[in-house]
Amino acid sequence: KAKNARSKRFLANREAKVVENVKTAIFVRGSKTSKVVQDTLKDLYSLRKPDAINFTKKNEIHPFDDETGIEFFARKNDSSLFAVGVHSKKRPHNLILGRTFNYQILDMIELGIEQSKSMEELKSKMCS
Repeated sequence: KAKNARSKRFLANREAKVVENVKTAIFVRGSKTSKVVQDTLKDLYSLRKPDAINFTKKNEIHPFDDETGIEFFARKNDSSLFAVGVHSKKRPHNLILGRTFNYQILDMIELGIEQSKSMEELKSKMCS
């Protein structure tokens, strides 16, 4: 139960509605990320921009091993979509995309980036 007006507004924003809020996405850098992964995350963020939150600092996050970090970020930022970029020797240039429901991880997919071009490289007369 809300004790003041601010918390009452916060709870009213979180409760079920006839027309739900837009799904926001969070873009998280892992503890080690390559330039390819960073550029891909930046491009995905720019496509989703008004409804996205970009984390630029490194985060010690491993969604398949421990999902509490992603669930914490989802709850804190009220987001239902996430993308995590990581790079390791065993899995180079990895991108993990996922969805949450009720701030619990619903599903995830792990993608390996083999070749990429940033949106800045593709700019031409038609795009600008």
